[in-house]
Amino acid sequence: MANVFDLHCDTPHNIGKNKFNHIVPEKLHRQNYLGAVFAHFIVPKAKYPFVDVVKLISSTMVYVNKKKNIHIVHSYKELNEKKVNIILGVEGGHIFDNTFKQIEVLYDLGVRVFTLTWNNSNKLAHSALETDKKGITKRGKEFLRKLKNYNVIIDLSHASTKTVLDVCGVCENQVIASHSCVRALNPSFMRNIDDRAIKAIAEKGGVVGVNFSRYHLGGYSVIDHIDYLKDNFSIDVPAIGSDFDGINDAVIKSPSGLKDLEKELLKKGYKKNEINKIFSGNFLRVLKKSVMRRE
Repeated sequence: MANVFDLHCDTPHNIGKNKFNHIVPEKLHRQNYLGAVFAHFIVPKAKYPFVDVVKLISSTMVYVNKKKNIHIVHSYKELNEKKVNIILGVEGGHIFDNTFKQIEVLYDLGVRVFTLTWNNSNKLAHSALETDKKGITKRGKEFLRKLKNYNVIIDLSHASTKTVLDVCGVCENQVIASHSCVRALNPSFMRNIDDRAIKAIAEKGGVVGVNFSRYHLGGYSVIDHIDYLKDNFSIDVPAIGSDFDGINDAVIKSPSGLKDLEKELLKKGYKKNEINKIFSGNFLRVLKKSVMRRE
């Protein structure tokens, strides 16, 4: 089976509770997971969201550092094919106050993927579910100008179409949409990603990870969404962004289910090298290009 790099898993909350669901981290090496982005999410109404996210990241680090088969990586050069490579992410700019110092703190902790919005808009940018026609804020532009010196990947899942277009127009970092189904196939759900946004991400060399939620998929299959991305954009665009541990209606129930997805893709005529791109290669290309530009 092809190696998998999953672009969005909400497993950190389960690590904190020591009660697992879709993903059991120490089993991932037996399920052909080369790696995963572990997203750290704090509800927008939390009193001290930045403090809470630091605590959540710390619990993930303590857990991972005790395991032999998994480790945290900060760049492409640190990838180890004999282990499951975990990239730390944070989800939602609502965790920040007005200071860029908070991003520097998270960077020093090892965070390398920053999801700009969640379902709510924030001081940096607008979300698709709240207002698809409003984009990045003045403060958001200031943050992006500073982020260019860090090997942080900007994740545009949840973001409004205008936010995606704005970010792709000014951002020098690598960009992805980690867990977004295609809006053209399920247009009633604005959280899905619009073709204009996909095009902007693709033109910057980014990828779109397909979400495994039945609600997001909208009556279509994971393969249908992969097909759409490949046929309308490029085989270099689709990726895996399961949203495991963040959804309760997964059409693929666990990492082991990706074996069946691979079989179905082969039956449909996908070549092995194309499946390798979708399962991990496309994202690894993005990760390899994400380099630090400061001393």
